[in-house]
Amino acid sequence: MRVFRKTYILILTLAFFVSCGSEKGEDKDKKFVQVYAEILYLTEKFKTDTIQLKTKIDSVLSVNQVEMKQIDSIASSYGKDPKKWSEFFDKVKKYLDEKSLNVRPKKH
Repeated sequence: MRVFRKTYILILTLAFFVSCGSEKGEDKDKKFVQVYAEILYLTEKFKTDTIQLKTKIDSVLSVNQVEMKQIDSIASSYGKDPKKWSEFFDKVKKYLDEKSLNVRPKKH
């Protein structure tokens, strides 16, 4: 009975840590979607002003405590899995669509 109890506690503890880890992974994915989408948005908005583009991108990276090499690394790993890349880009598109809806002036 005592061995069963220890095993049960061990399984519950592992399940707790695994679930916490997946939440952090989801938060990282969400953050990556937002940062990547912002970079795409800024690239389009400032395509004729590379100096301001770099300044704006650096600002987004700084605010989110991310480095460009991290963005490149994650994008590269997603690029190796077409399904994951497609799902990621769907999230980026949704984020940009929602952002554009929030930016548009309201009609009266």
